[in-house]
Amino acid sequence: MPGENLFARTMRAICAFLFALMLAGLCGQAQARLLADQPYHINDSGRLTTEVYVDGQGPFTFLIDTASSRSLIYEHVRARLGLVQSQPQMLTVYGINEKSSALPVRPKALSIGGEAIGGLVVGVLPDRADSTLDGVLGIDALARYFVVLDRAAMRLKLMTPDAPEARAYRDWDSIALAPRQLKNIPLDFWYVRLRFNGRPINTLFDLGASVTMLNWPAAEVLGLHKRDFTRYGPPPVDIRDVLGADAPAVRVFDLQIEMPGVRWRKQTGLVSSAPVFEFFGLDEAPAAIVGPGLLRDNSLAVDFPGHRLYVGRVADGAVIN
Repeated sequence: MPGENLFARTMRAICAFLFALMLAGLCGQAQARLLADQPYHINDSGRLTTEVYVDGQGPFTFLIDTASSRSLIYEHVRARLGLVQSQPQMLTVYGINEKSSALPVRPKALSIGGEAIGGLVVGVLPDRADSTLDGVLGIDALARYFVVLDRAAMRLKLMTPDAPEARAYRDWDSIALAPRQLKNIPLDFWYVRLRFNGRPINTLFDLGASVTMLNWPAAEVLGLHKRDFTRYGPPPVDIRDVLGADAPAVRVFDLQIEMPGVRWRKQTGLVSSAPVFEFFGLDEAPAAIVGPGLLRDNSLAVDFPGHRLYVGRVADGAVIN
């Protein structure tokens, strides 16, 4: 201003700078926050589900699946919402059971506990008579969040990694989550290095898998030799899409599975040449898949941006619902 001396101009500049810092701090606090907090459930098949609104309609029951490359809806949901094909080419969707071709649609938003997730191209799959699911919440929707599954309260929480509420979970036992891309898919799938009966095995972290699975190279490392089980033959026809058509597929008992600070004893798993191992490039080296079959009674916090999985203690007297 005209007539201001140097001291006055300097003080005014300092005040403006301090005010800008205060605004930045307030904006940072506003952006670092708990974004969603709602119930989740464990269904009859042992898989995790929660309610999702699509373009403001619902609620719809979605499977929580960290090994589904895309979020999905089934045809009856698409028809109800009137969604139309959003691009000429079909989508290739990789999941725990199969590789599928899906019709692409682009809803305005998927909403979880009030948190709207926009910008997703969602795949549409045919309805299944044996399923009560309306959709799948895939890694494309979850990978931007610090995700909490509070087993004692049966609550799903989404927050920013720097949210004050996230600090309490960082004291839990934890292990690195390693991202890995499939060919031609610009999405990360997530792996941990767990120990099975004392042997380290690369493990796909899959919240959509209701059983712990190992491929035959992993079983060989653990002392189970494929040649000793060929008499059992291939899996039944109705589950070969899950366990593969190659013989044999066997159930193993008394597995001890460990990560730093946490040990699960007397676990059961399946060994097979399941198609999922080939889809994820895990068919030649020892590999495993873990999800709710191992983790469903533990509270979990998953810092996807920070590449860390935190595991809390087993919930006391928790009721599956």
